Amino acid sequence: MSLDPMTHASGSTSFLSWVTSLVHEHRGQLLAYARRRGLDAEDALDAVQDSFTSFLTLPEARALAREREDAIKMLTVILRHHVMNRRSKQVRHGRARILLEAQASQAKGEDHDALVAHAEELARVQGCIVRMAKLQRNVVMLSLLDEQPHEEVAKILGISPGYVRVLVHRAREHIRLCSYIDETL
Repeated sequence: MSLDPMTHASGSTSFLSWVTSLVHEHRGQLLAYARRRGLDAEDALDAVQDSFTSFLTLPEARALAREREDAIKMLTVILRHHVMNRRSKQVRHGRARILLEAQASQAKGEDHDALVAHAEELARVQGCIVRMAKLQRNVVMLSLLDEQPHEEVAKILGISPGYVRVLVHRAREHIRLCSYIDETL
C-alpha cells in the first residue's frame, strides 16, 4: 500500500485518503506496542489516536509518511511518550486516591472543624500550585507528586538538574507563603 501523501492508490490526492492509509498501515502495530507497555485496550486506543494526531501536526509528517520505516519509527516514539504520560497520570491518580482514602479513614476520628480546616488547606495549596508558572508547576507535578528524581525531571523538561532543584525550592517557598483564597466560595 502506498503511503505517498501526494498519490494515494486510487489516484486521489486528498488529505483524508493519505491519513486513512497511514492509519490502516500502522495502527495494529502501534496498538500492540501500547498494550505491551501496560495500557488496557481503551487507553491503548486513545494513546494511538493521540499519537496520530501529534504526528499529523509535525511539519515533516508528509515527508516521513512516504517512507514506511520512518513513519513507524516516528509514530512509535510519539506513542512511547503518550504511553509514559498516561502511565504517569495513572500512578499519580492512584497515589492521590490512596492518600484521600487514608486521610478519610484517619479523619473519621477528627471533629468537623478539623476536617474543614484540612480541606481549606488542601484547597489553598492547590490554588497556589495552579497560580505557578507552567514550568514550575510541571516540576512540582513530576518531582514532588510523581516522586521522579531531579535528573529525570530535567531530561523530561529539557532543563538542567540544578534548575530543577531551584524551581522545587522556589515552589516550596511559594506554597508556604502563598495566601490563595478561592473567590468562587
